[in-house]
Amino acid sequence: MKMHTYPADHMWRDLEFSMEYDEQKRCIIRAPVAPGLCGEQGTLQVGFISTLFDLVGGELAARTAYPDWIATADLVLYSKERARGGEFTAVAWVVRAGRSSIVIEADMQVRPRPRAAAVSVGSAMAAFTRLRSREDTAQVARVDGPHQVFSLEGHVPSQRILDKAGLRVLDEAAGAVEIGMSDYVRNAFHGLNGGVFGLLADAAGQCAARAASGRPLVTADLAIHYLSMGKAGPFRTRARVVRASRDSVLTRVEMVDAGKDDLLMAVAMNTATPA
Repeated sequence: MKMHTYPADHMWRDLEFSMEYDEQKRCIIRAPVAPGLCGEQGTLQVGFISTLFDLVGGELAARTAYPDWIATADLVLYSKERARGGEFTAVAWVVRAGRSSIVIEADMQVRPRPRAAAVSVGSAMAAFTRLRSREDTAQVARVDGPHQVFSLEGHVPSQRILDKAGLRVLDEAAGAVEIGMSDYVRNAFHGLNGGVFGLLADAAGQCAARAASGRPLVTADLAIHYLSMGKAGPFRTRARVVRASRDSVLTRVEMVDAGKDDLLMAVAMNTATPA
């Protein structure tokens, strides 16, 4: 069985997250609401919330499925409040563990100050497909204990994660954004990290919503349906406004692998509202 260790300069390192486990029944992820994860209005970007939930949900699903592996099939995220600082926490648990799929749910909270009460900022649910383990299946090297820290000693987190990942806007009105393949965003299977799909869906839908409304709307809710793995890159989006009002814009976002003849990787629905 092949073991995979993420490089020192990887997007996950810059998230500075840690995870705790409760006898494989619950998994808790914590990460600081750092400036590099926030938009220009000072709120934690939903794309990063989606990334953190995909991380904690995927870890819990992988532990539940072991020795099999898993792949994210669907992810839905709903916001209640905006996170503007402090520490983000997602508490995840297994809703169902079947022979072909595993469903994970999570409550998302923010603790604005160390001794302040945690505030619920949203909820999420994801379905993961079980993949039967083979000899050539990559397994991520991880600590089997109750606590795991993914940041490295001495590592200085980037304050501009999206820039470091190479995300750029091609056409705001069309919701066209792009990100290239690099070790910074690669996963254990040498494809695009599943969390990056959330970043693309967030950026693309938000761009299209702002162009349609003429207002600085911010992504609130995401629903992502994963169809195929991104392998080559660059990875691009195209968006279509489905519904628009003064305070809410719903867009449909497609994510494609331009290096694979625009292979459709995922479809997302993005709801953007005032911050």
